[in-house]
Amino acid sequence: MAREAERLRAVAQAANEDAATLRLDPQLTDDPMLDRLYGVTLALITELAVTRTRLDTVEKMLARRELVAGEEIEDFTPDDSEAAARSRLQAEYLDRVLRSLG
Repeated sequence: MAREAERLRAVAQAANEDAATLRLDPQLTDDPMLDRLYGVTLALITELAVTRTRLDTVEKMLARRELVAGEEIEDFTPDDSEAAARSRLQAEYLDRVLRSLG
């Protein structure tokens, strides 16, 4: 188990160094399905970490310039074209995350 944890740390570190080249099918165990599950989990972790960092940056920049208050972000409702763009981005995200299962 400790060896698997070391390998997971190495894969996560590689993801931090270059998220674009993260292998979604790392070979960490002798069980291919478990490796796929690890791959999906690592992809989710990477996507979420990048998203949270970028979101935090944008919110702080907006707050510093007093352009948008936190409540406005919470209350925002996208228009139809924005909602369609979000749907497309969500579909692309799911494709990236679930790619290793296919």
